[in-house]
Amino acid sequence: MMFNTTQHEDLNCKGRSTCFNMLSDKEMELLEQAKLIVYYKKDEIISKQGASSSDILFLKEGFVKIYKEYANTRTLSLIERKCNFIGLYGLFVETPMQYTLVALTDVIVCSFSKNLFEELMHKNNAFAIETIKNINTKSSNNFNNLFNSSSKQMHGRLAWALLELSQHVFIEGELKVPLTRKDLAEFTNMSVMSIGRILREFAEDKLIKLGKDHIKILQKDKLIVICRNG
Repeated sequence: MMFNTTQHEDLNCKGRSTCFNMLSDKEMELLEQAKLIVYYKKDEIISKQGASSSDILFLKEGFVKIYKEYANTRTLSLIERKCNFIGLYGLFVETPMQYTLVALTDVIVCSFSKNLFEELMHKNNAFAIETIKNINTKSSNNFNNLFNSSSKQMHGRLAWALLELSQHVFIEGELKVPLTRKDLAEFTNMSVMSIGRILREFAEDKLIKLGKDHIKILQKDKLIVICRNG
């Protein structure tokens, strides 16, 4: 269930986007006063591909899945962690949303008016540059994910996915959130059956440890070799 609130909460979360560091105290206060805080439960759709994109979204807490949807299938392009923007691609354009955002866990999202965000970018060059860098980084990550999820053999593809998610999303060498086999399949362009089979192989070879709701990497170096040779 989704809840709306205008309660003011500080955006200074640990590891927050560097964009905010470029704002003056007055500009930061302007954002704080204007933002809308929205709570989503796990598996709720935050924004649907094809819908209007009138807001800039910042993930305050939790994890979000970003999908690209096609006629008969969908691809999991990115998983974003807290203190990251999840809605910058529509900045300065009037096109509909190009992807679907789904809550992987319970999440808190800060929503900003696109007009206000663009106004700050016009007035503050440093803020504009950092915002553009943010967009470029996410675009680069999307291209890298597309390449790695389509150019490798299946074992290399899954090894890459486990390394990517554990190092850059969950950061603790362990996938602790409820990431399903289906999520991994959509992230790697593989079947759920293939994901299950290769995970069992990796576990039997002591590369990973499979838990009820987590995957722990035991031999990172060997997974890197599989990823490179895949």
